[in-house]
Amino acid sequence: MMASERSGSALLPEELSKKRGSLSRFVMPFRSRKNSSPTASVQDSPKSSIDVEYPESPKPRRLSKVFTSSKISTVQTNSSMSSTGTSNKVRKQSAISPQVTKNDYWEQDRVTGEKKDPTNMLHSLAHDFDGPQHGKQPVLETGEPARSAWDLVSTFPAKIWKQVISSLDLADEASLSLSAKAFRGLCDPQVLRSLNDPELFRPRCDFLARLNYALPNHLLCYICGRYHVRTQPGKESLRPTNVANPLFNCRYANSNDPNEKISRHRITFGRSLPFTFVQLATRHHHFGPQYGIPHDSLSKRYKDKEAIGTWSHQTRYAIINNHLYMRVVSTAFAQPNLPAAGMRQLLYCREDFIPFFSVCAHWRDGELMPSCKCALGHIPVPLEGSGVQRMAKEAQARMQKPKSAIVTQCERCKPIRRCPECPTEYLMEIRMQEDKAEKDFTKFFKQALIVTRWSDLGDGSAPWSPEWAAAQGDLDHLEKEDRYDSFKELGRRAISGTFESWFNPEQVPPQRLISLNPEGHRLGEKGHNWY
Repeated sequence: MMASERSGSALLPEELSKKRGSLSRFVMPFRSRKNSSPTASVQDSPKSSIDVEYPESPKPRRLSKVFTSSKISTVQTNSSMSSTGTSNKVRKQSAISPQVTKNDYWEQDRVTGEKKDPTNMLHSLAHDFDGPQHGKQPVLETGEPARSAWDLVSTFPAKIWKQVISSLDLADEASLSLSAKAFRGLCDPQVLRSLNDPELFRPRCDFLARLNYALPNHLLCYICGRYHVRTQPGKESLRPTNVANPLFNCRYANSNDPNEKISRHRITFGRSLPFTFVQLATRHHHFGPQYGIPHDSLSKRYKDKEAIGTWSHQTRYAIINNHLYMRVVSTAFAQPNLPAAGMRQLLYCREDFIPFFSVCAHWRDGELMPSCKCALGHIPVPLEGSGVQRMAKEAQARMQKPKSAIVTQCERCKPIRRCPECPTEYLMEIRMQEDKAEKDFTKFFKQALIVTRWSDLGDGSAPWSPEWAAAQGDLDHLEKEDRYDSFKELGRRAISGTFESWFNPEQVPPQRLISLNPEGHRLGEKGHNWY
């Protein structure tokens, strides 16, 4: 008998009439056994061949594990029909061919709902990969033989070379004069000596900063414009402001003159970030471990002293697109229904009257402090009073719908605020958190004010880089066209979203982004809105 495929039954009608009381020869086509082969029940069949087709499981599976068709055919041949009962030979042929069906789906993003297709990523690894030797030296990768600088100079007339050199900056011209002997004759012979001029201090530092790759044990000082030997290479640690922590020996940088101090950015009360640590973090990222320290070593977690305040802080850093990003999360437990004096005592430090949490140089202008006070006003007030009045309030509260512990903020204090004059963003939140210092177990969880700040501190090239200088407030004396405009420079992409997506793309802050100073007032201490 020729082989035939049967999808609905695996037993012939003649056999079914002979063995009605036996279930040993039945094969269930819609249920497969896990521990036994589906051909075990048809080995004793006298027919020449029986093909059984097993449909796919109705449960949906992922693309990497699904099999759209699984056919198992058993072919049984009788070599002889003698009385000795020679055993039959069974041969199994398995054909498994995975195919893509409409039921297959890619993994979806939990926030946006879009499908994650790795096809573009795989193609970018094959075609757009920018390795250490790709995209930086295209001339050397063409396979052409190297030519001397004299041949390149002789290609164009002297007038063209003079026009090209005249368009270069002083630091670029000095670098070109040191690149080859042929270019030294085209450049000004006094270009290197002119860098010693005190009025050309910034071009000098720009020229010296290009030698970082050759000096792993030195650090450029932006006070005197010289390289100094690192006193504790690889062991530099960020310490409080009142602790002396020199990274190199320089009589100008370590002097008592405030005008010759190393540039520092205030993080919180008693904590600051010197620019030298920004240099070490970016050098470590660009050149290697021996050139600096990892940016993760800058992250700290600390609390203010009891005599100063009750705030706790947590800092974290990341290098994204060759820029050092900083996030500071400050937390303090707050009482409900605080008066104006109580809010000032909670928010401001009594020594310098600057907020306990991390702020930029433009915190007095705009809606930062009013938003914090507005968030404190949303903390629910517990029941007050005693006696019959307290019992009446409790009975009335039980009859109403119970209030949630999650505080809903208004449109003034809920959005993320971006400072228009520096790359800094703020987020004010009211959350229920555990107070581990509380001894009463009924008061473990309290409402807390959480202020989060995200900042872009620049690429670490110089203290006068646009991002660092804007956060320090060094550009405030310039005209409006020359000052830093965060909405123009950063666009619609939030600094908070860039930072948080670097660690987890699914936990980007969902709040909308608005300006910290929508009216554009620049009053500073003369204004009354911040107090």
